Amino acid sequence: MIALEDKTLFDGLAAFMLVSVRLGAMMLAAPFYSAAAISIPVRVLLTVTLSIVMIGAVPVPQVDVLSWQGAIALGREALIGIAIGFVMQLAFAAITVAGEQISFATGLGFAAMVDPQTGMQSPVIAQFLSVVLVLVFLSLDGHHVLLRQLAASFSVLPLGGTSLDPKMWLAILQSAALVFSAGFLVALPVVVALTLINLVVGMLTRLAPQMNIFSVGFPVTIVVGLVLMVVAVPGIGQTISGLVEEAARRMREVVMAGAGA
Repeated sequence: MIALEDKTLFDGLAAFMLVSVRLGAMMLAAPFYSAAAISIPVRVLLTVTLSIVMIGAVPVPQVDVLSWQGAIALGREALIGIAIGFVMQLAFAAITVAGEQISFATGLGFAAMVDPQTGMQSPVIAQFLSVVLVLVFLSLDGHHVLLRQLAASFSVLPLGGTSLDPKMWLAILQSAALVFSAGFLVALPVVVALTLINLVVGMLTRLAPQMNIFSVGFPVTIVVGLVLMVVAVPGIGQTISGLVEEAARRMREVVMAGAGA
């Protein structure tokens, strides 16, 4: 007969709480897992199930979760999980920024629908690029990469700690630049082409003021923008693939920076 002592049960409960807090915080911040289409009960069930699976592979800490030290440890686990998910979320934010820039350049900024990822309205081109990103993300096993990175973080940042290296916040800020640089690179070819078209329309208006060029310039811009999107989709897909891989690399850097490495 196996006898379980109160201390053993309490330590196991503490470990489960710490693991579930880190995992649950990651799912709240990470893409795909935080999508509006995934209900809260499903997230809770997934968090509990994965926490039970992971708890056997992590060392059980000697932490009293009812003390001030335990509260600080729980807050630390939440910050680690949010940091891991937030870095990958930056890749999705970069594509949203690119889609909005292309939408405004083509004149489709007013055509907005509810984004299934965030539950908020966004331009249709931004939603199209978001769908492409989700497909690329799943094809690269990005949802598994998040879980593997979280599992690996337990060896770099063990449970029960009460501090994080300040370099972790610097690494997150550096990763935030990914939104602007990647979004700019994705939208640059289409935006530049549409800008040239608008310049041509403006020159024609100056050369022939009696012609109502703007009445045909708007639909021409939309048609050309859609054609450019069709042509640019293969290149955008490759850029998105590299963006997801870069976000995964930066996730590892953030975790290592949190440990002072």
